[in-house]
Amino acid sequence: MIPRTTTAAARLAFAWALIAVRAEPAGAQAIGYSLSPGSEFRTGCFEPPCACGPVQNPMSGTFALIRRPSTPPFANYDVVGVHWVVQFLVGVVTITGAGSYRVGGSGVAQQQLSLDLVVGGGPVRHFDSGLVAGGANFPRIEADISLYGGIACGDTTLIVRAGAGGSTLDAGAPGLALAPLAPNPFRGATRLEFALREDGPVHVTVHDPAGRCVRTLADGDWLAAGTHAVEWDGRGEDGRTVPPGLYFVLVQAPGASRRTSVIKLR
Repeated sequence: MIPRTTTAAARLAFAWALIAVRAEPAGAQAIGYSLSPGSEFRTGCFEPPCACGPVQNPMSGTFALIRRPSTPPFANYDVVGVHWVVQFLVGVVTITGAGSYRVGGSGVAQQQLSLDLVVGGGPVRHFDSGLVAGGANFPRIEADISLYGGIACGDTTLIVRAGAGGSTLDAGAPGLALAPLAPNPFRGATRLEFALREDGPVHVTVHDPAGRCVRTLADGDWLAAGTHAVEWDGRGEDGRTVPPGLYFVLVQAPGASRRTSVIKLR
């Protein structure tokens, strides 16, 4: 049974608000991000003359940033745990991968987002924004990354609009909110806090990048509305320590589900 946390007003405020995350975490802490409305997968002809414009589909999902040493005038980050989904008429396409992000500049704010991504189980492809103007609103990220700079017929561009923090609840609907896992990355154990809008059964599972469930942390436990926490000791169902790497924690509650990522170190 997952114990309910007892902190009062601060916990309840967290439950219904965007989780605030510092832009410059100490050490190797991961900053969780969620794609915002306006994020899109676009593929087709971008440079006229074109017989038809690009196909555009909304894109959702999560990723994380890990601060790396700066190279003035830029702050550098690793981008990890990319897990985005795009809904097409024929079904859902998953995008996974990792890369880098830098932001800074002298006088004019500049940014560059570079990701090596697997789209729908295909080969790894390199998407890049190039070093362009932008980043003035960091930690919010607004960048367009493409295979060929958006100038070729048959190009693919990902419109990335993302904000730091946990998930927000859908107004007026049952749901839940997640706080960033801490510590993240971790070696021994990591802790996830989540808030429920209503009572009900809760499932919490840990998955590897291939989607396989490696550990069940809550299997239909009935929890009251409010804030709760669960810990993962980095072990699988067999009690053995899982290999280092990227993992996803899925929380399913009445009327909603949320997923977040965590990195296990050696």
